[in-house]
Amino acid sequence: MKWILPIIAVILLFAMELFLGSVSISMGEIWSVLTGNSNDDVNEIIIKQSRLPRAVVASMSGAGLALCGLLMQRFFQNPLAGPSVLGITSGASLGVALVIMAGGAFLGSWGVIGGAFMGAMVVLLLIILFSTRSVSPTTLLIFGLMVGYLVGALVTILQFGSTKESLRSFVFWGMGSFADRSWVETGVLSLVVFIGAALTFLLHRQLDLWSLGEEYARSMGLNHQRFRIYILVLTGMMTGVITAYCGPIAFLGLAVPHLARGLWSSGRHRVLVPAVMITGMIVALGCDLISRLPGTEGGLPLNAVTSFLGAPVVIAIILKGRRVF
Repeated sequence: MKWILPIIAVILLFAMELFLGSVSISMGEIWSVLTGNSNDDVNEIIIKQSRLPRAVVASMSGAGLALCGLLMQRFFQNPLAGPSVLGITSGASLGVALVIMAGGAFLGSWGVIGGAFMGAMVVLLLIILFSTRSVSPTTLLIFGLMVGYLVGALVTILQFGSTKESLRSFVFWGMGSFADRSWVETGVLSLVVFIGAALTFLLHRQLDLWSLGEEYARSMGLNHQRFRIYILVLTGMMTGVITAYCGPIAFLGLAVPHLARGLWSSGRHRVLVPAVMITGMIVALGCDLISRLPGTEGGLPLNAVTSFLGAPVVIAIILKGRRVF
């Protein structure tokens, strides 16, 4: 039952993503479009080129960010760690800022995506190089936070000297969105998340060992340096790609792992990995639906919705003051 209800919730929310929108389309017509039996070209374009990719991107992004949050919280043994703690999200923001504010917006979405990905990978490379110094996870966490602050300062300077048009474009990107992605972009994002999830699941025994403490894990034969690189690469890869395509989505990676632990009541990662991904899909799809409630084309900023729902979860964790690992 713990698995059936969440899976049903994912299916229902995914169906609602296809059903809700500024143009009213019946569920019967949606089914006809999906099965290739529709005679309405307009409805087919709306479903196949807009709503379906958006639903897939929301599902994959929610699953990927939640998984990154689980990895970061487990690796740092810190319930308030998330995908952005290493500065990778800030690196992506810097890449986008350089593209947009340097006049590269004419490159289109691929230019923005490329800039975000390159910025994220540069920061990831710095983090990996620093991690080879055999520093503690706490020191690595502080280093990542400081890199994020430095990169954020550079972004602020770029914003200060930008034009109104470029600043507006950057601000809209920073609000986050699962919309306006082509099938090629959707396929790339889905493939990255799928590969990241598969590799993370293969590490479930190592993650279980690490959860008992670094010293114990090392005494049991865990190569902590190699394990550290695996975690950093997996987190950086998924966070960088998702941020590049959807913008910096707030609180999903931070709050969802705690929700999953509460729902499944398990500390074993062979359970937590799929549980966190399913919960991430539910939350991301739900937040995207809420952001579209006004019925306008733009709707509410996605980050406003994720922050509004995610912040209370984090506040509750702090107020309870209980151990969550």
